[in-house]
Amino acid sequence: MMKKCIALLTRGYNDRTKYGSLIQRNIHIDNNLVDKTIDILIFHEGNINQEDQVYIKNNTPELNIIFIDISNIAFNSDKQSIPFEEAHEFSLSYRHMCSFWFIHFFDVVKEYDKLLRIDEDCLIHSNIDKIFLTLDDYVFTCGIKSGDEEFVTKGLNEFSLNFLNNHKDEYYFKQKDTKIPNGPYTNLFGLNLENTQNNTIFQLYKKEIDDSNMIYKRRWGDLPLWGEVIYYIFGEDTLKVDNTIKYYHGSHNFNVN
Repeated sequence: MMKKCIALLTRGYNDRTKYGSLIQRNIHIDNNLVDKTIDILIFHEGNINQEDQVYIKNNTPELNIIFIDISNIAFNSDKQSIPFEEAHEFSLSYRHMCSFWFIHFFDVVKEYDKLLRIDEDCLIHSNIDKIFLTLDDYVFTCGIKSGDEEFVTKGLNEFSLNFLNNHKDEYYFKQKDTKIPNGPYTNLFGLNLENTQNNTIFQLYKKEIDDSNMIYKRRWGDLPLWGEVIYYIFGEDTLKVDNTIKYYHGSHNFNVN
């Protein structure tokens, strides 16, 4: 049987009332998830104490919530000294988050076959079980696609094209036409982990992105990075943009579908 999880990355607070958004997010998952055996993973930096973990769980007791400290896996201290070249208004923490959701989260979910990311500011209003069924036929799924600002993607497409050119004799790439592709709106984003983990060229691309430090230098985000990967490596037919996925994205005050 395929093992599934719903995941997010969050921060810890000294003030318990600040977990309100997380709890509301969990309540909406509880209301729209039939299969309550699916693990609800909450990644954090080791700063959500045991009492607060119990408090958060008690608000949605039917969900199988698992807290996972990722401080020894992600947020590498070596990255903290990298000078920012672009997009200075984005903090180091934000860049850590982008790196986590493209590079490091794979190391935490090796036992799972499918993952659905639902961020803390996302309140889902549609059936979640159906999203996991979509991942039987597609590698990726999301509610909508989106672009990112040019000033936080400077050099990314050129990096991808150079990567493709350097490895054109080793691998067949799904997309021959060149463009700057849109990516999945990654605040709610589903992946078939088996397919992504077993894709050799994707793993190599991911390593070269990490080694380049451009997620930190220029704030290349996980949204445009996934856009490049899906368009050039996996192929656009591996992404299901599903307009039946409905949710509210709080950070942008935006209803998806």
